Amino acid sequence: NCEYLQNIADMPAWKNTSSEFFSLGEYMFHSMLLELKKAERFIFMEYFIIEPGMMWDSILEILKEKAAAGVEVRVMYDDVGCMSTLPMGYHKKLEAMGIQVVRFNRFLPTLNTYLNYRDHRKICVIDGNVGYTGGINLADEYINEKERFGHWKDSAVKLTGSGVVNLTALFLQLWDFSVGTETDDISHYAPTVLAPSDGYV
Repeated sequence: NCEYLQNIADMPAWKNTSSEFFSLGEYMFHSMLLELKKAERFIFMEYFIIEPGMMWDSILEILKEKAAAGVEVRVMYDDVGCMSTLPMGYHKKLEAMGIQVVRFNRFLPTLNTYLNYRDHRKICVIDGNVGYTGGINLADEYINEKERFGHWKDSAVKLTGSGVVNLTALFLQLWDFSVGTETDDISHYAPTVLAPSDGYV
């Protein structure tokens, strides 16, 4: 329940947050592109799989433009999840565009117990006011642009308003863990809009 989530995970339920459900990846993708183009302060993206193609290339073009315009852009992807989808040294290409990059739990070819500590989360936060999460990675099969196992059905949720701060906090916690920093004050990344809601998120 809400009390458990707040006490154990420090993730409270929020009012003033609207939600939109996407039953297919392509619906979320079109919405995400529109919101990414509006970014003025920051963009945080955390995904298990990123693969070049229509979906990621369209997003990357916006990230590149935003980074060049001074928007803070951070991308975090799982090193094992992207092992077969991104070329070696891909993070350097993103960094050359002005994008900050973390490869979560970098794969080292040794026998260790950390290999299975993977980051399967899918989070996108835009200016602290809009957030996306769900089961959709950034690869073309997730938007049925290419067929891999037949018609792909995954879902996602878009949040707007106060509750987005939970997604922002989750992202920053794992970012700090990965690079050894500590974000003491996330007020700079806090939501600045309130959205109508008929319940809690």
